[in-house]
Amino acid sequence: MDRRSCESGPGGPAALLGAVLPYGVDLVAATTTETRSLMAKTGTKRSPLTRDRIIAAAVAFTDENGIESLSMRKLGHELGVEAMSLYNHVADKDDILSGMVDSLFAEFEMPVGEDWKSAVRVTAFSAKNVIAAHPWAVGLLSARQGMGEGTFQLMDAMMGLLLDAGYDTPTTHHAWHVIASHVMGYAFQEANSPFGDGDDHDHEASVELIRRFGDQFPSLAQVAPHLMECSYDEEFAFGLEIILSGIEARGPS
Repeated sequence: MDRRSCESGPGGPAALLGAVLPYGVDLVAATTTETRSLMAKTGTKRSPLTRDRIIAAAVAFTDENGIESLSMRKLGHELGVEAMSLYNHVADKDDILSGMVDSLFAEFEMPVGEDWKSAVRVTAFSAKNVIAAHPWAVGLLSARQGMGEGTFQLMDAMMGLLLDAGYDTPTTHHAWHVIASHVMGYAFQEANSPFGDGDDHDHEASVELIRRFGDQFPSLAQVAPHLMECSYDEEFAFGLEIILSGIEARGPS
């Protein structure tokens, strides 16, 4: 429901207050005074505006409305402030987008421990799940030219594991790229694939489509039941184990 229609409509608080105010009293000022008085009596306080609060609100808004809908004006509205107030805490929208990327990385479980393969598994699964949970994440991560502190922390931790395990810098570099690409690619697939855990209607439509063209694509028809019932985590783990085994096969230098 539109908040303005509730406040300013015939039965809204503004209309009721106007009915009892003396003629000539400023309605907006009186409403603000009444609100402040009520907040003082109840001890209610607005949460202070901070960079972290702005970034969290941007993530929540974008989860619900999409990255294309995010603007300083709409974000200010979500936080109950004017858009200009945001600039006291962030430089601009681009700064907010960078903060959103860093907030994703802050949710990742960082790799720790002496067993580099186990540590990479934990972090890779964590990263995949976080990214897949935010439909806008893959596009934003791919589009960002600059990298923030969260990105550097993850890269440093992952590369440190491999270097400490005895791998040389070229192998460490290649390993980082292939692991990161697997995470990003599968997070995108999980968020958008019509198979597996998708909508029942899409699932049935896909089954019918493959059944109809089974004679033309016999190999696809044979594997189709597995495509329809696959687990995202199982398929991600299958690919990750191939990557880790390949890195291990190269052996430390």
